[in-house]
Amino acid sequence: MSEHGEQLHPQVLEAKGRVATVAFHFCAQRLARFIFGIYFRCYTRGRRNLPATGGAIIAPTHRSNLDTPMLGASAGRPLRYFAKSGLFRGPITTWMLVTMGAFPVRRDKIDRSALKAALAVLEAGQPLVVFPEGERKTGTRIFPLMEGVVWLSARAQVPVVPVAIGGTERAMGVGVRIPRPHKVRFVWGKPIDPPQTNDQGRLSRAALAAYSEQMRSILQAMFDEVQGELGLPIWLPES
Repeated sequence: MSEHGEQLHPQVLEAKGRVATVAFHFCAQRLARFIFGIYFRCYTRGRRNLPATGGAIIAPTHRSNLDTPMLGASAGRPLRYFAKSGLFRGPITTWMLVTMGAFPVRRDKIDRSALKAALAVLEAGQPLVVFPEGERKTGTRIFPLMEGVVWLSARAQVPVVPVAIGGTERAMGVGVRIPRPHKVRFVWGKPIDPPQTNDQGRLSRAALAAYSEQMRSILQAMFDEVQGELGLPIWLPES
């Protein structure tokens, strides 16, 4: 592996990001809140539902590229993130992503090194952001969730904190390059306890599916609520 490749290894970036994220959090969070508050009239509710200490998985809805930076400004703690590996191009971009607390993950296959780095983050008592729907979606429906969120919660035995983000799709949806001034709301839900594993530390397929559906239902209800508060459409399932 080349020197550059070693520097991009998720576990190397996890260690670097641990220090960089704290610096970014204290230097930039308040400025970001001020800017987002003015431009998007951003409002956050339930921030205290994020545990003040210890590892946790933050599971937000995902409709815009604004979600990641605005989530960091909304939280009361430094956050860590998965980011697609293709974004880590060149030293400047890589430095910016690492400073924000990101480390790379490949989406075209199971990235075991990224999963190990994620477990290291959680076991170190840090909150990790994982968008449970995967890539950005459009519309009001919460899509079936990725299994990785449940797997990480069960393996690390940390809670999942659902977050509904309303308004960011109107502000900067898929295909939009320049953000438009639109009201944005963040609602942090109560932590969901991790699923219980068997004596071998494993989770059955049935338990995994049940936990994922529970999370999806909670996110859907929260998303409908925040969309309704903004006067935006909500999910209406077909009868």
